[in-house]
Amino acid sequence: METKCTLCRHTIPDRSLQRWCACGWCMDPNCDRNHRSFCPVHGSERWIGAVEL
Repeated sequence: METKCTLCRHTIPDRSLQRWCACGWCMDPNCDRNHRSFCPVHGSERWIGAVEL
């Protein structure tokens, strides 16, 4: 089954590359690193993630 990154919307071709965050987003490894600081669940800049949802 094809999965798309919640952040950039690109297809994640390999299941081993999927990263699931506590907020429910599925991302590729690069987007996961970029998402950490503004994750609405545990990021240091949570307010940005809350606005983006």
